[in-house]
Amino acid sequence: MPINAVGAHLFHSFIVIGWLFTVLNACTASRSESAKGQPMRLMVGDIKEVMVAARPDTTYQLTATSDNQEVVDVSRQPTDVTAPGGTPSSTTGPTVFLIKGVTAGTARVVLSEKKIGTDGAGRTKKTYAVTVTNK
Repeated sequence: MPINAVGAHLFHSFIVIGWLFTVLNACTASRSESAKGQPMRLMVGDIKEVMVAARPDTTYQLTATSDNQEVVDVSRQPTDVTAPGGTPSSTTGPTVFLIKGVTAGTARVVLSEKKIGTDGAGRTKKTYAVTVTNK
């Protein structure tokens, strides 16, 4: 190979390596950001509603957990509605979770879904990094 061809080949190789490094670095930053969760700020006593799309079939359940229950209380908003005539009917649509600030501090809230009857935490749908402050 002539010297100019070797130099051009090396130049292109460095460009490709630099591009790969940039792409891999961006992917790592995105993963670490999503692991922390979407930021949410609450004051003590405030309640925030969070909606999660539910699957149309009934073989999956949605759950919500807090890693610091002293700071954040997480519950599911009731979905059963009594239809006219006193018969219970189930509403369709997203599941609503209530996130309540209990005391000042931070907590991580994870909303996930899993197949009914299986072990483990399931697949994470949303993650929140909650900061609760005093009024």
